[in-house]
Amino acid sequence: MPSADNTDHDIPQVDAFATLLKNALNHAQSIKTTSSIEPPLTKADFDKLLAQLPTIFPCASPGYTSNNLGAEKARQYAVVETAARNVFSGLVAGTPIDSPEFVQIWNLFDFLSVLSDGEQCDPALLFWLVEELLDSQTNEGCRKIFDFLESRREQIIAQNLKQKQLVILRSCNDLLRRLSRAEDTAFCGRVFIFMFQCFPLGDRSSVNLRGEYHVENVTTYEETPVEPDDSADKMAVDSEADSGKDGKEDNKATTKAVSFDAKNKPAAEKPLDTNALYPIFWSLQHQFSQPTTLFDSAQLAKFKSGLEATMTAFETVDKLQRSTKGSDESKVTPQKRKHPEGDEDLRSSTNNPKYLTSRDLFELEIGDLYFRRHILIQAFIVLDFLFSLTPQAKAKLASIKLQNRSVNYGDQKLGDEDTKWARAMKERITNYIQAENDGYFFYRVVESVISRDKNWVRWKVESCPPIKRDPIAPADFNEARASAKRIATNKRLRAVPMGSLSLDFLKEEDTESAMEKLKEPERWKLPDLHVFKEKIETDDLDLDFAKNEKERSEILEAKASKTWRALRIARRSKLAAFDKVDDWQKVDAIFEDHSTPEPTQDEATGEKQVPEDKRPIVLTGPSKVGKSALASMLLERRKDVFGQVVRHTTRSPGDGEVDGQDYHFVDSKAFNTILDGDYFLEYSTRDGFDYGTSRKVAEALEESGKVPIIELDREGIQMAKDNGYNARFIFISPPTTEELEARLKKAGVSEEHVQSALQAAEEDIEHSKSEGQYDTIITNDDVEEAYKSLEAFIYGSAGEANGVNGDDAAAGDDVPMKDASNGDDAS
Repeated sequence: MPSADNTDHDIPQVDAFATLLKNALNHAQSIKTTSSIEPPLTKADFDKLLAQLPTIFPCASPGYTSNNLGAEKARQYAVVETAARNVFSGLVAGTPIDSPEFVQIWNLFDFLSVLSDGEQCDPALLFWLVEELLDSQTNEGCRKIFDFLESRREQIIAQNLKQKQLVILRSCNDLLRRLSRAEDTAFCGRVFIFMFQCFPLGDRSSVNLRGEYHVENVTTYEETPVEPDDSADKMAVDSEADSGKDGKEDNKATTKAVSFDAKNKPAAEKPLDTNALYPIFWSLQHQFSQPTTLFDSAQLAKFKSGLEATMTAFETVDKLQRSTKGSDESKVTPQKRKHPEGDEDLRSSTNNPKYLTSRDLFELEIGDLYFRRHILIQAFIVLDFLFSLTPQAKAKLASIKLQNRSVNYGDQKLGDEDTKWARAMKERITNYIQAENDGYFFYRVVESVISRDKNWVRWKVESCPPIKRDPIAPADFNEARASAKRIATNKRLRAVPMGSLSLDFLKEEDTESAMEKLKEPERWKLPDLHVFKEKIETDDLDLDFAKNEKERSEILEAKASKTWRALRIARRSKLAAFDKVDDWQKVDAIFEDHSTPEPTQDEATGEKQVPEDKRPIVLTGPSKVGKSALASMLLERRKDVFGQVVRHTTRSPGDGEVDGQDYHFVDSKAFNTILDGDYFLEYSTRDGFDYGTSRKVAEALEESGKVPIIELDREGIQMAKDNGYNARFIFISPPTTEELEARLKKAGVSEEHVQSALQAAEEDIEHSKSEGQYDTIITNDDVEEAYKSLEAFIYGSAGEANGVNGDDAAAGDDVPMKDASNGDDAS
């Protein structure tokens, strides 16, 4: 705690240190002649004065030892604080913050910061004085003080941050209470950024661990809106255009932001009743600010009806604005007040965080696209809150041992009907936002922010475990470095470096014969790329028959030499193929012909190999339904047309799994790098391992002229749709659940997992019946017939595909098929 300020002291040490402080300030003025905050004074500037500290405080000497060292240090801290407060009070009382002499305060703070770093005073002393200084100044003066804090932030938090954290947090919060969030928005942002930069990322001081909401922030509105009349005080924006002398409308008359007039509208178009919408719309703010009220079924029903009415209104407004976009007389655009100094957009200025809920402004507000988007962002947040209450979301949290019950809401669950409504509403909002010119970009930004916030929410559910890893022990680091050095260093000299041809013949033959041999084409001509293909394949075969580790390493070394030379040759003509090489041991891509094949005619059917619709094909369905078998058949029979998108995972390869063929096996760091770059169409966590489908892999196949084939589960497809991925989604359905159960048991699945898989399959089948979920549904009763239906849909038109009606297929009315035992897949 700060010591009491006592100006009537008679303590020699206080007087001596006060004299030292004054000398330090005088010395600082001789060094720093400017009155600005910059540059900061450092320890080197006060070396001579710091050397005098042991004469005042014996315990300040580096080699000082004493049985009562703790008490002496405490006395030193109290003396330094008392003297510093006296000097500080005298300077503040007689020096305005706008005067050049106020630089002495900044010099005093720099000196105290040096003492703090050297543990010669209480680490928090500097901020105790800053706290008092902030209390004594106006908001404008506080801005200058914050200029100093921001310029010295790194120096202040470099040492003893733990002792300073509380007073930093307290002084910043006190300042935020004084500032107006509406008028001092930028200054408030500076204070928040300063705190974020001072405190570690994993610090829990700013985490709302109890999940409390700002219930005092109530949005008030007129409960019973009054019908607009034609009185004289009616708002100018709502008045009808005055007629000119010639009976025509005055073009200069003020028009409405949105016209809700039913006149001259087709009978089928229902006019929007803003009077009825007004209380419903603003009542949503209650659920937006307090989502836990949705645990009440009545409140949830009110929220659902209110959000549906709001979305209907927004869609109506958008339709009216689009239909009247070309007319100058009834142009539907939000009116903006002109800036007196030019055409500066008012959205860049300070915004009031409180909504203006006047009935007279309501039509203007919902006519503004930016206002509508702001409301929809709130809806996104609440819908994601509802998704966290689904049984699937709860199951993902079951593995957490120490849960924060305050934000888990373990007793609350969202029903199936409410979950379907929430998903449909989110998709509806997504489609609405993306319909605008910049809507896709805006939606991606919002979705990215919300998806990253989910990670922080999970961290809070896990009771905020430490995210800072312990440093590696020096012994472990040295061992790892030595191991890496052993692997990377090869001390054995090669008989023929890099596989070069031998020159021994120069020793045995005469000069003329030797020169003739040097002219042989194999010695100067660049080898053909396919020569190395055969040699590399031979080395791969030899690897399988290697007898010991030494022989295996020698073969690998020889293969590495051939691979390196093959890559050097391929870079001349096949540089684009390098993007497909993920592992140096698998460079088959450089030997392939990547020229785009011309569409040819299929001999059996006469149809084009490349479908007219080249969008990616996404297959889904219950486990063991046969989707992997169908995908394999499509890839095998149409290998020049289709390509498989291999997923990434952080788990290790299983028995028989091949990297790049079954999965791309990567570590967590590489996976998170792809995730942070927003290159995943979808990603999920299962059994503690991460899985994801790379957008870049799919795009690479499309650029090479192939149609990507992707296998996903239901949640993966939903995430891909939410991310705006444009593809054809196909659901593979079993003929019956009994048949699916037989396939599961035949595959050796345990009884417990069979039941859970059947339950998940029933949910998938029920979900597939929802309108618009999938482009078609194919029943896999016989794998060959199912493949024909799949091929017919891919190559067929929207109306009919090789005799299979597209509408019937979408409804799941495929021709009955017989089962094939080899039609089961592993997914």
